[in-house]
Amino acid sequence: MMFRLTYNLILNLSYPMLKFLALFSNKLRLFVSGRKVVFDHLESNGVNRGNWVWFHVASLGEFEQARPVIIEYKRAFPKHKILLTFFSPSGYEVQKKFDAADCICYLPWDTTKNVNRFLDFCKIDRAIFVKYEFWLNYFNGLSKKNIPIYSVSSIFRPNQLFFKSIGRGYRNLLYSVKHFFVQNDESKKLLNSIGINQVSISGDTRMDRVYDLTQKKEKLEIIENFLGNQECFVAGSTWPEDYILMDHLLKNSTSIKIIIAPHEISKQSLENLAKRIELPYTKWSNYDEKNDADKKIMIVDTIGQLAKIYRYAKFAYVGGGMKKGGLHNTLEPAAYGIPVVMGRYFSRFQEAVLLEKKGGIFSVQSQNEFKKTYIALMNNKKLTERMGKINKDYVRLGRGASQGVIKIIRKHGID
Repeated sequence: MMFRLTYNLILNLSYPMLKFLALFSNKLRLFVSGRKVVFDHLESNGVNRGNWVWFHVASLGEFEQARPVIIEYKRAFPKHKILLTFFSPSGYEVQKKFDAADCICYLPWDTTKNVNRFLDFCKIDRAIFVKYEFWLNYFNGLSKKNIPIYSVSSIFRPNQLFFKSIGRGYRNLLYSVKHFFVQNDESKKLLNSIGINQVSISGDTRMDRVYDLTQKKEKLEIIENFLGNQECFVAGSTWPEDYILMDHLLKNSTSIKIIIAPHEISKQSLENLAKRIELPYTKWSNYDEKNDADKKIMIVDTIGQLAKIYRYAKFAYVGGGMKKGGLHNTLEPAAYGIPVVMGRYFSRFQEAVLLEKKGGIFSVQSQNEFKKTYIALMNNKKLTERMGKINKDYVRLGRGASQGVIKIIRKHGID
């Protein structure tokens, strides 16, 4: 009871603060303004009529885990409509037109008032939350209405609040989940240790998504024109900390071309990157074949192309790993059977840990290490082939998680 009171007090105090901070942050402005129209959006999409399944994700990374499950769900339950909610603008703004969902909106703030209004209005038959999404009031509300809750691609660690004595109030919401689809054996054992046995090790549903991308072989004319017959190195989802590592690449010409896809494509972010580059470069948005084909570097200043761009890489760097907890999707380049390089912080990402151990991914911590790794991958064909095979096999053998999720959900009924 005390935990719930504290939780609700924090939520009620924090939202007005977020509204104030939104005056100074475009991302927070979207976070707040998008939630003002949620209930109008739900009504206009008829979420109060028919049979709906609710998928909730935090942001873009979790959406990539939900996507293959949503597609499989649509095949298995064609009568159901899909409601997809996002917590973060970085996910919603990119995927708000995702065509496999029938209604897409922000998740209303987890207050008792919002939860009651949301669940009273929406005709939800089951709810599917992805990875780390555990909202106390939503879970309580769903349980009271006897709506089954599923947790997909979830990961648990001993240091999480659920498994500490002070987190007992938060842990209780886990008991309301009908079934957990976890990514590894450690997560299953942790849940079992607190008396939760409705658990399956399904793996990472992103494997299905990234493998499917490799089979589509979609051509990108801008990239093909820019590269001509040359090979390229792709640095994806990069941050300023990553540019420090690859400083020599931005200033010294190499025999292959370089494609950089920053995680943030705001005007300020792109300007800061451009200041670091001392070679002729172009941008995706204003690429001109006549004037830009001979340039050495391309900045991808658009969203949604990176996963397809990795197809063209000789090897790739995945950004975010030079700051704690920020590593981005290493499976996307790995699926194409190319070597992958990342920064120093990756212990929270199971696939990165496993592939680094197997030898498909190299972790670097300094400019010197990055330079040595880059040179090795440029000149050692056997090394690149071996690393590429490790990565490709890992993704290929890890497929099928989405079908496994739907198979168990189907056993629970509700057609």
